[in-house]
Amino acid sequence: MPAASLALALRAARTAASAAACALLALPAAAADAPAAAQPVLVLAAFPSADRTDKRAVDLVAAHVRPLGVRLQIVRPDAPRPALQSLLPEARALAEAWDARGVLWIDAGSKGELALYVVERDGDQIYGRRIPVPPGQTATALESLANIAGAVAEELREGHVAGMARVDVAAAAPETAALAPEAVPAPAAPPDTPPDTLDDAPPRPRAPAALQQGARREPGRLPTLALLAGYSGANFSGEAPWQSAAALRASWAPVDRAVLGLGYELVPSTSVGDQQFAFDLVRHPVSTSGQLRFRLPLGLDLQVGARASVDVVQRVPQGSAQPSASPTQEPLQAPPPRRPGLPPPWMWPPMTTWPRMAPRQLPPPEPQTDVLFSVAPVAELGYPITPWLRLKTMLGVDFLLTRPDTSVHPGLALQPDPVRILAGMGLELGLALPSPPAAAGAR
Repeated sequence: MPAASLALALRAARTAASAAACALLALPAAAADAPAAAQPVLVLAAFPSADRTDKRAVDLVAAHVRPLGVRLQIVRPDAPRPALQSLLPEARALAEAWDARGVLWIDAGSKGELALYVVERDGDQIYGRRIPVPPGQTATALESLANIAGAVAEELREGHVAGMARVDVAAAAPETAALAPEAVPAPAAPPDTPPDTLDDAPPRPRAPAALQQGARREPGRLPTLALLAGYSGANFSGEAPWQSAAALRASWAPVDRAVLGLGYELVPSTSVGDQQFAFDLVRHPVSTSGQLRFRLPLGLDLQVGARASVDVVQRVPQGSAQPSASPTQEPLQAPPPRRPGLPPPWMWPPMTTWPRMAPRQLPPPEPQTDVLFSVAPVAELGYPITPWLRLKTMLGVDFLLTRPDTSVHPGLALQPDPVRILAGMGLELGLALPSPPAAAGAR
């Protein structure tokens, strides 16, 4: 009995050791699969085409979408292209089957154009975009299609499609039948005729020129919250012709077209004056701005508006500056001694002819603080480097509304320029918050 119990204990120990080893071997694989499982999933499908354009389109779109941090599931249906009315339920089924955020469906079977359709998971709307294919420019059209698909994939990853037109499925069938004689020689094949009706768009909308030329894709949304850091410079006065500063600004866009900002400029102190009188010019400018934002091709944005500034200006005398007599005045001289034989004092020459007396010395200068107000029309141009980082350039003209106090020590004289040229450049770190579905659909 003791020997049998010992054998059972050894067997149990070997079993436990084997289970522990298997668990340890499975840990690296589980850790490697965890990041992939956390990525959102998108389904990419394509209608088959006779010249294998659909396969080229799928490969190019996949190359643009995979670096965006999503898992792409490619589906190649063998059935011919379905009617547009049945695309929505089929896309929903694919999204449910792969637990995907949405479905991108490529249509490369139409002559002279490519089309991309997008369906969100649990959505009841089809979004679409068509790209014309001029003779001999299929590669350019495919590149444009891939750029659009990449932008839409970013929007699906963030939660909602905002940059594509909605397809009116109900009106697609009658209009397709009306256009069938031009699009397809055989009028009895309405399923092969591409849907030509998009909501709020002309019958055959074309992609923007920037996308037709394979340019950089345009991000889906502009930043809602942003923080900018960069350089700012402006002329200030004759004593300080140009002053540079490190600019900081926080901005908020309550709506897509309006941006509010609050900024501060860190201006290094400037030494002004000469050897006789010198002072440090110290400034603390704070500004608020309100601008309208416009979207431009290639993902650029233009902000036009105005800013108001409050500038606390300090004039601090330097310790080495000491009051002294004016160099144009002569030193004190004693009156000439009276000699024997001279006339009495009442017969002396007038006092104006006497030697000049001691000069009047100025009191030492004291620190002076002024608050200057100004307003400026400004324009900013933004260029996307990444979806969350933009390069910003600024240009404006600042008009001074108040002047510094002039009743001060002459050694602290300061005359700011009434009109100043503003220039700046910086990097803006932005965060695009999700838009409500109603607002996104209205854009």
